[in-house]
Amino acid sequence: MKKFLIIAIGLLAAGVALFGWRFLLRPRRLSSATAPPAQVAVTNSPPQPQPASAQPAAQDAPPQTPAAGAAPAAPPKHFGPFAIAGQNFTVDLETKSIKSSDENGDTVTSMEIRDAAGAVQYRRTFAAAEEKDYFESWSVSALLLGGTNGTGLLLNYDVYSEPSAPEEEPTSWFQVFGVLNGKLVPFGAPLEVQGGLLDEYTKDKTYKAARPLGMQADAFEFKVWTGHCRMVFPLRVDWALGKLSPAQECAKISGQTDAGCQYRVLPEDQLSTSGDVTFVRLWPNPQESGSPMKTVVKKDSKVDLLMASVPTQWTEGKALPPGGSKGLADEAGGFGVAQDSDLWLKVRIDGKEGWMHSEEDFRALGLPEDE
Repeated sequence: MKKFLIIAIGLLAAGVALFGWRFLLRPRRLSSATAPPAQVAVTNSPPQPQPASAQPAAQDAPPQTPAAGAAPAAPPKHFGPFAIAGQNFTVDLETKSIKSSDENGDTVTSMEIRDAAGAVQYRRTFAAAEEKDYFESWSVSALLLGGTNGTGLLLNYDVYSEPSAPEEEPTSWFQVFGVLNGKLVPFGAPLEVQGGLLDEYTKDKTYKAARPLGMQADAFEFKVWTGHCRMVFPLRVDWALGKLSPAQECAKISGQTDAGCQYRVLPEDQLSTSGDVTFVRLWPNPQESGSPMKTVVKKDSKVDLLMASVPTQWTEGKALPPGGSKGLADEAGGFGVAQDSDLWLKVRIDGKEGWMHSEEDFRALGLPEDE
C-alpha cells in the first residue's frame, strides 16, 4: 500500500510539472507567431507612408498630376552663400526641360535671391519656351562682386537659341545688387552687353574690381565687342548711392554718344591674315589730319592692339517690377559701342605705332568681324 501511494504521488508531480512547462511555453509561441524579429521587419518590409495627419502642413494638399506629355521639372540649382555687408545670400533657380524638333535641354523659369533665413529678397521669372521649330533656353549665373569700397552680387542672364547667326561676342544681360539700409536691392535694371566678363578679374567665384574710385565707388571692367576688336569698358558702382554709371564721363546717357574717350583693347590670339605681304595706313592721331604712314604687314609681323577710340553710349533701364515685363528687352539698359560709329584703332606693327580706321585696313590686318 505504501509503495502504491509513492507511485501515485510521483505520477501527480510529473503531471503538474508537465502542465506548468506547457503553460510557460504558450505565451512565447503566441508572441513569435504574431510579430517577426525587428531585424527582419527593417530589412524585408517596405517603408510605409505616413497618414495625412502626420504629414507637414505644406504637404497636406493632394499632389498635382502632370499633364500628359508634360516635361518633368528639373531639380532647382543653388549658388552661394555670398557674404555681403555682414549678411549671407543665396541664389536659387527653378528649371524645366524643353525640346524642339532638333534639340532638348533645360531652361531657367525663375530665380530667387534669399537671405540666411530663407526670405526672398528678389525674384525674377523667365518666359518658359514652348515647343517650337527652334530651341531657346535661359541660363543664370551668379558671382560675388568684390571691390575695395564695397561688395555686391553680380547676376548674368544668358539666352541660347538654335539656329542663330554666329557672333564674335554674344549678347547677355548683367544685373548688380548691393545692400542699402540693411536690405539687398538691385542697383538699377539689367544692362545689355555684347561682350562679357574679363578672365583676369574672375577668381574663386568672385568678380574683382579693377580699381577703387574715391572712397565709396569701384570700377569694374567689362569686355565689349566693337565690330573688329574687344575693348574694355569700365563701369562705376557707387555702393553708397546704389547707382551704376560709366566710369569715364565721355560716355553719355540716354543714347547720346561721344567720341572723346579711348579704351584699352584686348589682344587677339590669332589674326587671320592672307599670308601675302600687304600694307595698312597709320595716322598719327584718331582723325584724318596730316599724311598717313604706309606700314608693311607680313605673315610674321608682330602686331599689338593698343587702344580704341570710338563713340560709346549708356542707356538707363526702365524701373519695371521683376517679371512685370514681356522680357529683359523691355526693361534693360545697356552700354557699348554706338551704332554707326567710326572705330579708330591704335596698333603697333613691328614697332611702328599709329591709328587706323578703314574697313580695308582692318581686313588687311586680319582683324575678326561678325559674319
